[in-house]
This record gives sequence, C-alpha cells and structure tokens, in this order.
Amino acid sequence: MRPPSESEVTREYRHLLRTASGDWQETAHRHALLALGPTVREQLLGELRRILLTGYHVAPDDVHALARILVRAERRRPRVLLDALRPALLDVLATAVVASPTGGMLRAGIDVWDGADPALVPDPPVEPDHHQQWLLQRATPGAEGDAAAFRPALPADRRRAR
Repeated sequence: MRPPSESEVTREYRHLLRTASGDWQETAHRHALLALGPTVREQLLGELRRILLTGYHVAPDDVHALARILVRAERRRPRVLLDALRPALLDVLATAVVASPTGGMLRAGIDVWDGADPALVPDPPVEPDHHQQWLLQRATPGAEGDAAAFRPALPADRRRAR
C-alpha cells in the first residue's frame, strides 16, 4: 500500500508504473529524460549502474536506452527503483514523468486506484546441470585396472562374485 512518507507525485508515478503499458511508460520516461537535461541524466545513469549493475555501455544522452532500462527494471522487480534511488533524484524523475505530456494522459483512473504494488514473483528454481551427472557415478578402481574408475559401478545384483 501507500507508505506514509510518500508524496503525491510519487504516488502518481507509481500509478503510472503499475497501470500503463510498457510502451507508454517508455514514452513518458523519454519525454521526461529529455526535459531533465544532461546533468540529471548522468546522475540517474550513475544510480542505475549502482543499483542494477547495468547500463555501462549507455551514454547519458541515449534517452531511449535509459528509458528502457528504467521501465524494464521496475516491471521485472516492482519497487526496485522506488526504494533504491536517492529520494531527491526519485522526486525529480517522478515530477518530470508525471508532468510530461504522456504522463498527464496516463493519469486516468488514479482516483480509483488502490495503490497496491503487485506481489513479487519468486525466482524459478535452478534446473540441475545434466552435464554434471558423472559426479553421481561411483568411481572405484577395481580388478579391471584404472579404467574401471571411468565406468559406472555395477548394481549389487549384477556384480560377479569374486
């Protein structure tokens, strides 16, 4: 729900992030990033690099790539940027996005929006690496010499009596 210290601009920005499609979000962010200027874009890119460990090949003047990084990060992990960005920088970004022509158009429905963030989707379990199954085989050298270490051990019912 809405944190007690959240400003109205941040609430409108969260509404835009939660309800608008990705294309419209990118458009609103592009308009905002162009309006912010190069120094703020450079600060924002530095924060994105610190938070997301991405964007190292992006220049501050590439507003399309910056907007795409911002939108995709928030869509993959809701609140990752809202919680990690410096409050002053978040306020500047949110104000610019909400004040952009596209942001103003996407305000529809904010009066009935409950303010809830989507539930986090857990990461899928890691699949086993089937190329490492040789670790499960028993490698015991025996009467057959050292080559037996590279063949799987025979089950107990198939072993020869010695």
